[in-house]
Amino acid sequence: MPTRKDAFPTTDWGLLKNLRGNSPALREAGLNLLAGRYWRPVYCFLKRSGHGDADAKDLTQAFFAAWLENDGFAKADPDKGRLRSLMLTSLKRFVSNERRADNAQRRKPAAGLVSLDELMESASHPFDPKDEGLTPDRVFDRQWAVGLVMRVLKRLEAECETTGKSAHYDIFVRRIIAPILHGADEQSLADLGTHHGMTEKQAGNCLLTAKRACRRLMEEEVRLYTETAAEVADEIRELFIVLA
Repeated sequence: MPTRKDAFPTTDWGLLKNLRGNSPALREAGLNLLAGRYWRPVYCFLKRSGHGDADAKDLTQAFFAAWLENDGFAKADPDKGRLRSLMLTSLKRFVSNERRADNAQRRKPAAGLVSLDELMESASHPFDPKDEGLTPDRVFDRQWAVGLVMRVLKRLEAECETTGKSAHYDIFVRRIIAPILHGADEQSLADLGTHHGMTEKQAGNCLLTAKRACRRLMEEEVRLYTETAAEVADEIRELFIVLA
């Protein structure tokens, strides 16, 4: 485990800024954290750009490996734009360079760098949003948004279970999340209340409580890669526009 002196920063920007200069083991561990959070937007962008499954996997792994080899994000600066915009710009540049390289040997993950196969096998994405008709850039943004929402939902579910509010979580998912991410029909509060043995008003109160908890957790999640309260609000607003 890292010592207190070498402990990881608490934000994604901090991880990026501190990749340079850390020990190889800490750099790999930090990069694995970032890859675990953001591999899906990268992979889906490449798939939507016309790459086959195997090629998209190879390129995704090569992209994250390049971070480690070239310190590409070591000087990342939140004042110069959003993290996802920076990542997308870097991804496009990386793919362009790969195309220009004649018969270049595709880079594989460095020793200790988690493989995409491991990430895909361990990832939990109960919703499969439909990306047909979207541009590669929009697919990247949508998968970024979906990944963030799924991380928040996982935390919300655990919190509701711990506090004896599992019904709150179920009502919130059926009423709000499933229609947004999965295109499911929005269920009425009356039906949801009947399902959980409560009145329509009680179901509405459960929904409101879950909404507030979700908003709090989402702000905490977005704050990992934004700098100010205004940026947090703007990012959440834009993410829901992307999901709509």
